[in-house]
Amino acid sequence: MLYMMGLAMAWSAWGQYFEPPPINPDPVEEPAEVGRGESTVARQGRAIVDLPDADGTQPVAREKTRVAVLGYHNFSNTKPVTEMLMRTSEFRQQMDYIHKAGLRVISMKEFLNWRLGTLQLPAKCVLITLDDGWRSVYTDAFPILKEYGYPFTLFLYTKYMTGLGDSMTPAMIREMQQHGATIGSHSTSHYYPSTWKKEHARGEKAFTDIMDVEMGGSFKRLGELFGPINTYCYPGGYVTPEMIKRLPDYGYVAAFTVIPGKVDVHEDTMQVHRYMVFGNDSSIFRRAMDFSSHAASSRQTSRTLRNSPVPPFPVYPAPNAEAYEDVPVISAQVGTVQNIDPSTVQMVVSGFGRVPGRVDSSSGTVQWSPPLRFYQSPVVVELSWKDVDGTTHKASWYFNVKRSTQIPYEKHDNNNR
Repeated sequence: MLYMMGLAMAWSAWGQYFEPPPINPDPVEEPAEVGRGESTVARQGRAIVDLPDADGTQPVAREKTRVAVLGYHNFSNTKPVTEMLMRTSEFRQQMDYIHKAGLRVISMKEFLNWRLGTLQLPAKCVLITLDDGWRSVYTDAFPILKEYGYPFTLFLYTKYMTGLGDSMTPAMIREMQQHGATIGSHSTSHYYPSTWKKEHARGEKAFTDIMDVEMGGSFKRLGELFGPINTYCYPGGYVTPEMIKRLPDYGYVAAFTVIPGKVDVHEDTMQVHRYMVFGNDSSIFRRAMDFSSHAASSRQTSRTLRNSPVPPFPVYPAPNAEAYEDVPVISAQVGTVQNIDPSTVQMVVSGFGRVPGRVDSSSGTVQWSPPLRFYQSPVVVELSWKDVDGTTHKASWYFNVKRSTQIPYEKHDNNNR
């Protein structure tokens, strides 16, 4: 049973530009004193790794801290890799990279006390979350997290804690609580966004009833099994204003999305950004580890536009235009280009990398519909194509993002859980 998500975020076109150094061969009750860099691996690492970033261990003013929240699902060294299933060996590499880069892995308690209180943290921090309750979290990921002394949060949905098939047992979860795990809710049944939308369409009472069961019921059940909880993770990233308004009534103080982006002290605590690290796309982890992303956005824009001419054909959104974050489509009328080979047209969009833009043969237009709203401005679009004689051409433009008052959510369902 695979977790549904309609995201496919690649950073291939600019991945090398932003790529970090290569990877080397509660409730507000702290579950255990871990994550302070005092594991055997961490102590040995300090002796052999030069950590150039002085902010790796020193607290800074709260507004100067940014947190990369990582989201994982399932692990295996033998099963086929998918978005939701990662090689255990790659997970180890990623945890080792975090250690060698000198990044502070924080607990959920520290995250909440920083965001909601007065706690000061280093400038660059990482929060590790794992969704659903797959048994491989216990068998594969947990030993690695324990070895590095990293705290982590398990977002569990209560119907998937039976110990049957690939699920964990409550006893496994309690053992992990003794070694750095904090428990959060991932609902009762992990409904698809399509189910939520159907109940929403039935009216206020129907939607309130499903929230009471999925959000309120899981809060109560997880509290009975593992002690008080106070965080929620939206299944499939589906979130509505009604959910945000209702969550505090059940006792939640923060809720996490599937929308990528660094978290700062001004983050909406009911819509916390999170990088979902896919098993088949390592660029997402690299992007999450790039803490220069805000500054890099302007560098990326000038770099791309400096090296590529503006498009010699109509595009949407227009160059330098201002568009709302829920852009329905990005398009370019490449059919006006003489001698173009339509099969060679490629589109790259900042934040998504190379995207599956399709050329309509009748209109000569290449277009792509973003699966998510844009969270970073400006958005850079780069097109490349070849002439029939094989000569490569490039063009690029950017548009700015204007925020609306609507709540972000996934645009597309994915019926593979």
